Amino acid sequence: MLTAIILAAGDSSRMGRPKALLQWRGKPFIEHVCAALRSAGVEDRVVVLGNASKEILAAWTPAGEKVTVNLKPENGQLSSLRAGLGFASEYAEAFMVCLADQPTVLPDTYKKIIEFWSYRKEYIVIPRTLRASDSKLKRGHPIIIPSQYKSLCFEGPLEKGLHWVTHNPLVKIADLEVSDPEIIRDFDTPGDYEKLRAGAL
Repeated sequence: MLTAIILAAGDSSRMGRPKALLQWRGKPFIEHVCAALRSAGVEDRVVVLGNASKEILAAWTPAGEKVTVNLKPENGQLSSLRAGLGFASEYAEAFMVCLADQPTVLPDTYKKIIEFWSYRKEYIVIPRTLRASDSKLKRGHPIIIPSQYKSLCFEGPLEKGLHWVTHNPLVKIADLEVSDPEIIRDFDTPGDYEKLRAGAL
């Protein structure tokens, strides 16, 4: 089995409000991500919140997700991953790192990444897709990190983020090309969000 760790602790400074609570198709971003993971059959799900935890939990009700709070989200993505790993199942063979501001990633994409990993359990699996702007392959999320590399997530410098783990010489990487362009889509600014709301996918 694997544990999904949904990172939702960022301060959303450019957006101006918690991205996890942005509405799309009648539901907050965080719920779309969690629902996709449920649909993909991921039973163990950990959501990592930050400074906006009270606001998020007042507007969103977990449906089986475990919730923890990164008390120092300013330390970056790797610190949030560490907070989530502390609540992962002790039986997890790997950890799927997901972003709360990727509500448009298809449930089938999660399934394909998990299936690909199931035959390569000693590899970090990173999906990639063609970027429309330059027709080049670009890596995205979610990624799967085998439990054998869990200790590396606690050893790297926080300022290096996940890049330190995925580029560590001790790890093996398996890229998976997918057709879902949403794995590289960012929602960082109000303009990005308005395009989504307008249906400009």
